[in-house]
Amino acid sequence: MKITLKKMVVIALTVISFGAVGIASAHHSFAMFARELEVVKTGEVVRWAFNSPHVAIYIRNAEDGEVWAFEGGAPPGLVTDDPPMNGFTFQPGDNVEMVVCPLRDGRNGGAIGIIIKDDIWYTPNDGGCGPDFDAWRDWYPKGYMSKQAALDAGEVIEEDEM
Repeated sequence: MKITLKKMVVIALTVISFGAVGIASAHHSFAMFARELEVVKTGEVVRWAFNSPHVAIYIRNAEDGEVWAFEGGAPPGLVTDDPPMNGFTFQPGDNVEMVVCPLRDGRNGGAIGIIIKDDIWYTPNDGGCGPDFDAWRDWYPKGYMSKQAALDAGEVIEEDEM
């Protein structure tokens, strides 16, 4: 069997494309986040990193003073969100309340679901934490600090009508 330059190029491109798919899918894995555990964290912003490929917010936890780190979506989607976000939306010293999905391994961090600052509800989330926005708009004023607490109290998540 004769191997031509054209065949070698096709084989090389195939191998490279399978490798790129593996890298892309690994990058977009949300397995590290306990997406089923939506909890409320409150604190003071230490840093808001509006960077690609994902934003990050660091807060000093109001309960114990420890710093927690949370990852969110990509900046291009956030500048067109409603309300829009940019690199100055959250400043050190701002007090925020957040609905987050914690890391499975128990470290201080997780994925951002919702950030509330000055009664403005921001959603810089991606697939790492996708809480039901309307449910939390109802639950949070009632004082629920987790999705499980709301469900245990008899709250329901309304299904979208098709």
